[in-house]
Amino acid sequence: MSNKSHLKNLDALRGAAAFYVALAHFIDGLKFFPHSLQTLCFSFGQEAVMLFFLLSGFVIYWSVEQSPNLSFKSYLIKRFRRIYIPFFIALLVSITIFYLNGSLADKFSWKNFLGNVFMLQDFASVKPGTLVKPFLGNDPLWSLSYEWWFYLLFFPAYKLLPKTSNRIYFILILSIISLGVYQFIPNQPALWLSYFIIWWAGLELAEIYKSQGKFTWQNCTSIFLSLLVMLSLSLMPVLYTKEIRFGYYPFLIFRHFFAAFLLLSFGLIVFQKKFWFMEKFLAVFALIAPISYGLYIFHYPILKHSHLEQYFSHVWLGYILEVGLIIGLAYVVELKIQPWIYKWLK
Repeated sequence: MSNKSHLKNLDALRGAAAFYVALAHFIDGLKFFPHSLQTLCFSFGQEAVMLFFLLSGFVIYWSVEQSPNLSFKSYLIKRFRRIYIPFFIALLVSITIFYLNGSLADKFSWKNFLGNVFMLQDFASVKPGTLVKPFLGNDPLWSLSYEWWFYLLFFPAYKLLPKTSNRIYFILILSIISLGVYQFIPNQPALWLSYFIIWWAGLELAEIYKSQGKFTWQNCTSIFLSLLVMLSLSLMPVLYTKEIRFGYYPFLIFRHFFAAFLLLSFGLIVFQKKFWFMEKFLAVFALIAPISYGLYIFHYPILKHSHLEQYFSHVWLGYILEVGLIIGLAYVVELKIQPWIYKWLK
């Protein structure tokens, strides 16, 4: 299989992850859907985000390697226009929905708004030490702050660290120290730095594939070892907590690192075995890939805050309209507005 085909599959995985997160939130709003089935099948949105981080590290490294003379200014502009333009539109969507619902004055906060603009948001209700919540309750936006700061951390690390297979251990040390600091002094920068190793694992996978053209347990040893160290360290606070809650700190952090480790293990097995059904599975989600980012950041306020279903005698008409708005908005922003932005902002 060609490099181009593998990169296309990575885009399809991103589409699948975005679709899963949106579907999970859609199912969550269906009162008739069996709770046990929902819990069993649609409780893994956090794991989907870890997949986003891994894929992002891979794709960013692959992209930068194609432009060895890329300046930090050019790199920053590319990352800004990719993340921020749809993000600003997502903020505007939330403002519009809350205004039309008559609740904007009560819910809007300049601190919250500016905190999100400067990418300081996180899922504050499930972990300590955060700065601001996602803007107007658009919860999926929590992961964007991590992505943004990973982007900023990447460039100096990429330029300064030695180009060897052991460079991941520099990032591992940084993440270990940061996780240790967070246990005693919960703070947002420590969280970003703790999770940077997950994003960097994706980068190292890209380097392995670029230089060797294949993945094996042997050439991925340093990656698995690094994630194993982090999941072991993140398990320690869990062992000493009185109440373990699946979606809350401290178990949540362990869950994230375990998910990254498991996803990479599964990915390596799939790569080696070349299961026939994976190509068909990914072909479906390749169709979603071009609008996956828009789908991820637009779906929540429309599904959870617009309440369009209450204006129809048949709630399914409202649901259909909401889904149509999400897909339509993602399509327009990603495939119509963004290409124009790319031409204008260089």
